[in-house]
Amino acid sequence: MMTEMLLIVPILSSFIFAAEPATPITSTVAAAQASTLSLSEICRKDLSGFPGLVDKKVFEAACAKVEVMPSCQSVEKHPIFHYDKKGNHKSNQRILVFSLIHGDETPAGSVGRFWMERLESISPRNTWRVVPVLNPDGVKFKTRTNANKIDLNRNFPTKDWEADAVKYWKRDTKSNPRRFPGEKAASEPETQCALDQIQDFKPDFIVSVHTPLKVLDYDGPKVKPPKYDYLPWKNLGTFPGSLGRYMWFERKVPVLTMELKEDLPASTQPLVQLQDVIGFLVSLDINPQKTIEGKSDTGSDQSAPAPSPAIKK
Repeated sequence: MMTEMLLIVPILSSFIFAAEPATPITSTVAAAQASTLSLSEICRKDLSGFPGLVDKKVFEAACAKVEVMPSCQSVEKHPIFHYDKKGNHKSNQRILVFSLIHGDETPAGSVGRFWMERLESISPRNTWRVVPVLNPDGVKFKTRTNANKIDLNRNFPTKDWEADAVKYWKRDTKSNPRRFPGEKAASEPETQCALDQIQDFKPDFIVSVHTPLKVLDYDGPKVKPPKYDYLPWKNLGTFPGSLGRYMWFERKVPVLTMELKEDLPASTQPLVQLQDVIGFLVSLDINPQKTIEGKSDTGSDQSAPAPSPAIKK
């Protein structure tokens, strides 16, 4: 079991409830408004609309530190910003988080925001980069796809993309428009942004936050995953153009896909625990024959048996 877990005790007087997202506005007006706001203001505007409690002081401090890479703009020219927090351990393992690859999976944005707040409040072992909204146009229009109606998680340039991506889309999804991979691999600016983040940050581990399948899906070395009560571990498989296939199967960088439930957990404890589970997995000397022992991202000792991974679907 995980021990000495760092818990953040909310002081209600310093918290505000997030407002409901505003009604989508036209692309021209949105671009004009974005150009008049500072990056910090854009961060606060984009993330404050997600559900859940916000520690206003910590949230604003995190937003004050966000950056944007030159290539990171959406189809509609909205900045795709990221938050960095340097780790304190000599190993300097690097964890990259993408949330809201699919714009209609709103709780994923709440997780990205919460992890930014938490990282702003602690001194983690590992170095983290959080991209809280990879698909801002999808968030605005409340669609899985981006503004070009392309599923970004089928648009990564996997080796089999040209041969299989469109074929798989037609055969296995019956040409479901929600899962259209595009006419060309890496055709979308949001995909290019993700690729540039990977190239710039050089992660040792990637986390992708989604809803609503209620599982943790780990594409990585064959190990017994640590116990995590909020969600079961289950292998969902990868697809042509998916992040998991592109990073793990082709580049051997593990990818943990967090598939949340439809609603956020009643407390932030599962999100705190999962962030520590991730830091713990990164620290492992991989050996599938032994009980996992290592360090969480807050440095607490870990030792726990865990269920075997589910059979791949």
